[in-house]
Amino acid sequence: MVVQEDPTPGVNKIEIVGSVDEGITAAAWSPDEEILAITTGASTFLLMTREFEPIADVILSPNDLNASKHVSVGWGKSETQFKGKRAKAMRDPTVPEKIDEGILSPHDDNGTRISWRGDGEYLALSSVEDSKRRVIRVYSRDGSLDSVSEPVDGLEGPLSWRPAGNLMAGIQRFPERLDVVFFERNGLRHGEFTLRIPMDKVSDEKILELLWNHDSSVLAICFKDRAQLWSMGNYHWYLKQELIYPEGYHVAQHNLCVKWHSEKPLRLALGLAGMPFH
Repeated sequence: MVVQEDPTPGVNKIEIVGSVDEGITAAAWSPDEEILAITTGASTFLLMTREFEPIADVILSPNDLNASKHVSVGWGKSETQFKGKRAKAMRDPTVPEKIDEGILSPHDDNGTRISWRGDGEYLALSSVEDSKRRVIRVYSRDGSLDSVSEPVDGLEGPLSWRPAGNLMAGIQRFPERLDVVFFERNGLRHGEFTLRIPMDKVSDEKILELLWNHDSSVLAICFKDRAQLWSMGNYHWYLKQELIYPEGYHVAQHNLCVKWHSEKPLRLALGLAGMPFH
């Protein structure tokens, strides 16, 4: 539906321009507001112009995972490995001991997220594939698949592409901690940091949203009862501020709205179940 803020005489204030029979699972305008991206309940991905003319209609296929640019490395089967006293010293420190398979987090909400790069040339789409693995697909502005993320165990739904364009932020869950993890456009991992959460409360915590501010200097991380603002300096991440929601407001995904100001980079607005919180 299109809602006219100030309709001219003879023009309806609310106009229904079309429908998606399978349901809409996520939608996001490009930063220049020229292209609308929509994902549907039928595992399809649509791109339309601002006049709602179709640009691309893409099927989200399991075969897309073949576009992943990651290389599976490891030390082979346990029984073929050398286990002498000097085995640890001989090990290549650049080769990880464990290779992630993309095991789905037990706390995953099975939701779909769309996040555009700041220049609007690419967008990232995070969804659960075959109820087994959460995958981040990167598409170009014309709907061409550019890359697919490497498998990450415990990867959850929140996703935000840094407007500067170099990194996408996501959430990875471990039994004892929650990490913010970063991906490059090619789908490869590129660093992480651990959120400040008591170990005994990790299992009860859930990240509802991630959102970079306009100048890429601050990352907002929204929990059900608070929001944290993190920034990086000297290659280290710092918790700059924690905003506690008013008493009684423990929000869920469907009643949280978080937006950074488009011109004032350090101004944040949170909408909590109909209550604005600045």
